Parts: sequence; C-alpha cells; structure tokens
Amino acid sequence: MSEIDGPDLQGEIEENQRLLQQLLANQTKYIEKIANHFAPEIEEKRFERLRQTIVKVGSYTALAFGAFLGMWELGAFILEQRQISRLASNYAEVGQQIYYQENNAAVATSFINKAIELEPDNTQFRFLDAYIQGMASVRKMFNLDRPYNGKELNAAYDALAKSILLEQSDPDGAEAYILRGQIYAALKDNKRAKKALDTAILRDPKNAFAWVRKAIVEHNSGDSEAAYRSLDQAHQITDKNKWEYLWRGIFLAGSKKFKKAQGYYQKALEIDPRFDLAYYNLGWSHLKSKPKNYPESEKNFKKALSLNPDFKEAYYALGMVYGYQNSYDVSHSYLTQAVKIDDQYLTGWKWRGIINKERKQYKEALADYSKVIDLDPSNAGIYTRRGRVLTIIEDYEAAIKDFLLARNFAPNDARTRYYLGQAYAALSQNKAAIASYTEAISLKKNYGEALVSRAESYERLGKLESAETDLDLAIRTVSYRPERFLLKRGKYLLRRGRQEAALEDFVSARTSNKKHSPSWLGEAEVAHKLSKQEQALYAVETFLKLKPTSKGGQKLLESIMSSSQN
Repeated sequence: MSEIDGPDLQGEIEENQRLLQQLLANQTKYIEKIANHFAPEIEEKRFERLRQTIVKVGSYTALAFGAFLGMWELGAFILEQRQISRLASNYAEVGQQIYYQENNAAVATSFINKAIELEPDNTQFRFLDAYIQGMASVRKMFNLDRPYNGKELNAAYDALAKSILLEQSDPDGAEAYILRGQIYAALKDNKRAKKALDTAILRDPKNAFAWVRKAIVEHNSGDSEAAYRSLDQAHQITDKNKWEYLWRGIFLAGSKKFKKAQGYYQKALEIDPRFDLAYYNLGWSHLKSKPKNYPESEKNFKKALSLNPDFKEAYYALGMVYGYQNSYDVSHSYLTQAVKIDDQYLTGWKWRGIINKERKQYKEALADYSKVIDLDPSNAGIYTRRGRVLTIIEDYEAAIKDFLLARNFAPNDARTRYYLGQAYAALSQNKAAIASYTEAISLKKNYGEALVSRAESYERLGKLESAETDLDLAIRTVSYRPERFLLKRGKYLLRRGRQEAALEDFVSARTSNKKHSPSWLGEAEVAHKLSKQEQALYAVETFLKLKPTSKGGQKLLESIMSSSQN
C-alpha cells in the first residue's frame, strides 16, 4: 500500500463511522418522537384536545348562528307586534268615529272590543270602551218613556262608576265629566249635570260635544238663552257639528218655530246625509205644523227607518201620521211594529190602545192599556183611559176602581173626576156622581161637560133649579163648540115640556154649527110637534143631507110630509 493511500483512507473511515453514528442517533431520536406522537395515550390526549376544539368552535358557531336566528325572530316579533298595534289602533279609531259620527254605541263597542282583544293592556282602549259603554247606558235612560226599572237604575250607577274610573285614568280629561253630566241629566238632576259639564269644559274648552250637552241641560232647566249661548260656543269650535244643528232645530220646534227648525235639520243632513235623527225630527216638524203636512212627515219618517230599521220611535210616528188621518188599521200596523222592537215601549202600547179603542176593538185596547200599567203602575192617565173603555163595555165597577186609582195618582186632574162621575151616574149613584162632578168643576173653571152632567144628575134627583143653573152656566161660560150645551139644554127643556124654549136652543145650536146634525134633527122634531111644518121640513131635509142613511130622519120626513098634505 502506498504512503498516499494509507493515512487518508483511515481518516475517511473514521469520519464515515462518526457520521453513521450521528445519523443513527438522529434516526433513533426522530423514531422516538414519531413513536411518542402516535402512541395511544398521546393520540387519545390529542383527540380529546381536538374534540374540545371542535366543540368550542361548534359552540361558538352555534351561538353565532343562534344569535342570528334570535335576532331574526325578535325582529319578526317586533314587526308582528307593530302590525297588531296598528290594527288595534285602526279598530279603536273606527269604533270612535262610529260612536261620535253615527252615535251607534253597539257597533262602536264591537270595534273597541276587537282592539282590546289585540292589545289587552292598552289603557287608552279600555278608557274609550268604558266611556262609550257608559254613554250608551245613559242614552237608553234618556230615551225611556217610563220609570226606570231596577236593571236600568243599576246601569246608571254602573255608568257613574265608569265615570269615576275614567277620572282616575285621566284626571285632566273631559270625558269622565261629560259622562257624569249625562248620567245626572238622565236622572233629571240638572244642577249636578250642569256642574259636571262645566268641569268638562274647563278641562277641554274646545270640546264641542260638551258644549252641546250643556245646552241640552240648560234648555231642560228652562234657561233657553243660556242653551243657545252654549250652542254658539259649539259652533265657534266647528261649523260642521251635526248635533249642534239638530238641537237648534229641536229647541226651535219646541217653541213652534217649525220652519226655522226645518232649516237647521237640513243643515245637519248636509253634514251627514245618513243622520236618522234629523230625518225623524224633520218629520215631526211637518206633522206638528199647521196645516199638517202628512206626505212630508211620512217621507221623512220612512227615510229614518231606511237608515235605522230598529228605530221604534219612527214606527210610532208613522202610526201617528195615519192615526191623525183616521186610518186606524194602518196606524195599528205601525204601532205594532214599534212594540215588537221593544216590548217595554210604553208610548207604543199607549197609542195602540187608543187606536184600538177608535177601532172599537175594546178587548185589545184593554190589553194594551194593561201592558202600560205593568210598565208604569202609577200612570194615572192610563188608568183613566182604561176606565173609559170599561165604561163603554158597561163594566162600571171595574171602571170606578180605575178612576179611583187615577184620582189618587193625579189629585189635581179634573178629567178623572168627570169620568168617575159618569160611572157613578151609570149606576144611578147620583149623589156620588154630583160630588165627583163638583170636584172636577172646582179643579177646572168653566168645565162645560161636568156642568151639564151634574145638571143631569140633579134632574134625576128632582133638583131642577140646580140643574137649570148648571145648564145656563155652561152655555154662558163655554165658547168652544157651544152647540153641544145648547143641545143638552134644549133636550132638558123638552123633557120639562117647554117646547118653544127647546126649539130656540136647537135653532141656536145649528146656527152655531151648521153641520151639527143632532140640532137639526131636534129642531125638526119640535117644530113638527108645534105644527110648524115648513120649519120642520127645512130642518129634516137639512139633517138628511148630513145623515142620508138615517132611518129615523126618513120616518120623520114622511110624517112631516103627511101632516103638510093634511
């Protein structure tokens, strides 16, 4: 081996061995690291860390996604609540408009209730509901034509309680005091009603409704000037208030200024062409004017009914239209409709009773009057009317009971004493009759009917001087239809055999009223007896022109003609 090859080769070998050992050491170290990395316990730890990381990331992701969904649901919830609130407000607004513009509390309340269903905690809606319900209770009381029953009086107190709740809910508002004023007005307590409405106006001077209600209370208290001033205040607030025009018309109609009243009703209808109360009052203005305008009355009452089919007062008014024209069957039909709508409508039952009497349907008339008495047991006028029907059917005992009750309930009513006297006279209780007639005359000066009826009772008792005194007094003092009393005295004189004096009274009677057929007949009969055949013939012929179907008149004419020929 050469010198070059020997030592270099040895050193290279040693270097290679060192590098190999280092490589093996490094390999061993990395193998251990790899082994340690993939060892089961290390792998388990790493997997747990990875799981925890995934869970954490997943949780954060889920939370983020949940937050996103929550915000969307919250937004949707807020949007939905906003829509509900808007819908509820719309219902409430519609209900409020229906009440103030149409005065229809039932429909208005139904809309307010829908608003409350959508927003049960809305105090404004509940405030409005309490106000409208309270006012509706009061309106029913205003329209009653009879004493309140227990239920209705409880409704008044309930409305009063609502006014207190309204005051607590809104101490500075006017509504509580408007409601309270209406309650007191319905209870005929005008002093407290005015005080409450003054308080309402103090809190809200621009409340035209309060001014109108105050005007009504002032008018009912007899202060017409103050009432018109209050209406003027309402007009200054707005000239588009149909209620102001309506009540101006009603006030004027009460003073019999029907033409002016009609002008204001028309103004109300210009504002609201569907204002049923304006048509109704317009109809009455035509019916109460002179001469009565039946076609216009009927047209307006029917228009009111077309707008409000349950308007019982309009049916009653139509009954009056036909009753005044003696069309009793048609009148009866309308009045029947009125009491069908409200079987406690006293005015409807009363007038149907009157119409049934005119129709000679006495049984039905008694039933109608009895219904009125059920509704108002202290109604003196109805006891008197029922007693008169009982007198017609000759049930005098029952009639006297009714007249006595009427006398107790109306101690200053002369008419009841007069009818009571007639019932006593029919039973030949002439002393009781005279006493009752005397009471009537003391209550009503120059009561002609009572004077001549007392004269008849005096005559039956043989007190002829007293009888003639009453007859003479009746003729001297009574100016309305004096032919009635001249006829009575003529018949009395005829019974006393004073034919010439009787003839003078009959002539005076038919001179006073040329269409008074009984006077013409009386003249013809007496003139015939006195052999004044020419006068008798003229009188009987005139009588037959008025009563062409009278058999008695025809028989008298034949007798007069026969006497004239002889």
